[in-house]
Amino acid sequence: MATKNIFSKHLPNVKLATRFDADGNEIQVEKREDEEQKRKEQDIIDTLVGAGYYRAHIQGLSSFDKIVGGMTWCIEACDYDVNVDLLFHENLTIGQKIALTEKIVGVLPRMKCPFLIEPHQIQGLDFINIFPVVQWLVKRSVENRSKKADTLRKLAATQFQNHFTLESDRELQRLRLKQLAYLQAIESKYLPKRQFKQRKAAGGGWIPVRPKDATDQEISDGVRSLDDGTETGAEDEEEDEEDATVSTEKELNFDVLFKMITKEHNIPVELTDADQLKLSKRYDDIKQKISSDVVENVSERNRVKSQLALKLALEKKLELALGECAQLRITVQEEERELQEASDRKETLEEEIRNLDNLEITENNQKILDHVKELVLKNERMKKQETQFKDNCKKELAELQQKIEKAETSTPDEDMVELQRQLDMELERLKSLRLQLAKKNRSYVAIKRQLDTVPDRTELAQYQRRFLELYNQVSAKHRETKQFYTLYNTLDDTKLYLEKEMSLLNSIYDNYANAMQTPHSREQFVQQFETIVEGIRATKAKLKKKCDDEKAKRDGLNAQLLCLVEQQRKYAATVKQLTMECQRNETLMQHLKVLKAAHASTQQQ
Repeated sequence: MATKNIFSKHLPNVKLATRFDADGNEIQVEKREDEEQKRKEQDIIDTLVGAGYYRAHIQGLSSFDKIVGGMTWCIEACDYDVNVDLLFHENLTIGQKIALTEKIVGVLPRMKCPFLIEPHQIQGLDFINIFPVVQWLVKRSVENRSKKADTLRKLAATQFQNHFTLESDRELQRLRLKQLAYLQAIESKYLPKRQFKQRKAAGGGWIPVRPKDATDQEISDGVRSLDDGTETGAEDEEEDEEDATVSTEKELNFDVLFKMITKEHNIPVELTDADQLKLSKRYDDIKQKISSDVVENVSERNRVKSQLALKLALEKKLELALGECAQLRITVQEEERELQEASDRKETLEEEIRNLDNLEITENNQKILDHVKELVLKNERMKKQETQFKDNCKKELAELQQKIEKAETSTPDEDMVELQRQLDMELERLKSLRLQLAKKNRSYVAIKRQLDTVPDRTELAQYQRRFLELYNQVSAKHRETKQFYTLYNTLDDTKLYLEKEMSLLNSIYDNYANAMQTPHSREQFVQQFETIVEGIRATKAKLKKKCDDEKAKRDGLNAQLLCLVEQQRKYAATVKQLTMECQRNETLMQHLKVLKAAHASTQQQ
């Protein structure tokens, strides 16, 4: 297959565009159309217009002026200075455009732009690489303008609050002053009055005392409350003393009790030893009787207490048993409910299984079944891999345990020898790996150098774009030079004819006086003059014929150009139709393959 020349002059997506040279003369150059470039150009213009640069909507401006103006506007909105004047310098030359874009590209690093771009890319309208830079500039300018707007808004609010006050604020301030005056008046009218004050008591502590200006009713109420508190405290003290006396009497011996009784009843203590002995015996008998009765009472009381304690314990056990029974009943109910739910679920699943068994195996069900089988096989493989992984982990664990045991049993000298041996082995391995890495790097660099020598599609597109720009520039310069040569030749011919006319007029003027002296010379002069006129007429006819030939040639070339343009249009339409037919053919082929596969599957079933 013959390779396509991408640098050919006539391409299906190339059209002629009108431009002007440095002198303002109209020239026709080639302009390559690219859908992606056009889309990016429209995205850039929409982005600039959305950011507020409405100059990009002007139809009379070129794409270069719109984009450079938008970038300059964004940079100045970010508070960075760019020495660029775009208002009265449109349709610049290539050198002026590159000088202009160099100023813009020089500002981008100071703004810490994350995207790199070259001046010739902006001048060449490489919209794919210009779009991220414009997008970043627009985002940065919008953020900066929002910050400025917030700062100005805060400053305006501060200045307004410092110099102006709203009527509602004044009314609110007057209302607050009025309310404050009312509150002060009420507080001064209803001052707090003290009813009690603290006074130190004689026995220590503090007691409340009414002031002198208190009423008699308030004093009587306070005294009554104090008296009630005193009586209650006295009764409590008497009960405590009686309990202490009883407990003390239980602990006294007979002698002390006898002395207390005699002292209390004023009985004389002058008794003989026999009387004392009788009294002691009598006291012992009484004490034994009292002790036996007391022991019986105590035993009976202890028995009752033990029965009560047993009753309380049994009641507590009964309460616990009842609580456990209630909990067990709740648990049983929950278990029964869960059992009922499980049985219902089981019946539902059995019903679904029966439905699935009764369901006919269609193509979709077969696919689902195959997918389920694949998942089951995948699950089994994963289980096998899991078991293998566990076995490997157990082996590694055993090896590590052996290494640990070996490390624990080995001596430092043996460890040093082993470590040195391992270090030597690792160094040798590192050396071999470095050699292999060096070989790989050399081969990689060689392959990369070979790949770099072959340009890719992006580089070819850039080369094509640059060659087209160079061709446009050369064609413009060639047309300009050709026009200069044509102008020079025309002026030279005009000069030659003017010189001939001047020489002819001079000769006529010089010979006119001599020719008019005699009739013979006059006749001869007229004949010469007629000869000159005939020569001029012949020259004029010749030039007119030459002009007609050139016009006919021009008309023929224009007709040929129109035929070529028509052929190009037909070629583009034919290519488009061929592409659509190819896509349709591919769609039909895919549909045919699907039908064949479906037919084969039906035959297999």
